[in-house]
Amino acid sequence: MEVISDIKGKVYEDLVRYASKRCDAVMFVFCKVPFRGEKLMELEETKSKVKKELEKSFLKDREGNEWVYTGRYYPWVGNKKMGSNILFYKFDEDLVEFLLKNDNLYNWLNPDFPEDIAFFKDGYCWLYSVAHEDICDIYCKDRKEYEELKAIGIEFYEKDFEVMPKEKLYFEKY
Repeated sequence: MEVISDIKGKVYEDLVRYASKRCDAVMFVFCKVPFRGEKLMELEETKSKVKKELEKSFLKDREGNEWVYTGRYYPWVGNKKMGSNILFYKFDEDLVEFLLKNDNLYNWLNPDFPEDIAFFKDGYCWLYSVAHEDICDIYCKDRKEYEELKAIGIEFYEKDFEVMPKEKLYFEKY
């Protein structure tokens, strides 16, 4: 279900805390394609800092040009030499603290931060974002979850709960 509202401040904090009880992993993307020279070095430094800060929570690191958003909407071939790093971390207290260093879902932008943050449960994507486009989709499992998210301030384009078949959800083994 597509989110229409900004997710910042208290709504962002409440969403992160809600997700920490619902999800078991988080995905970050470090997309190298738009960066060259000094900005690429800055991106690599940010990635190293994140890896060091969250090393206890680490699950998986892979290179590629496909992740939740690109895999869901279009096959982005990209440039193999300038691919992306897709990192997965266990959703634990260290990760919650890291996520709460920012106060807006749409402020997670490379090269200063990882971007295209997605939350997963048992390998299935529950929430994905594309910060530079102010996009966020949440796959509510049922009406109760939909209403709980609305209660914390999430506004959806859809006026009522809609079921997304599990086979249509993005899956990643981590």
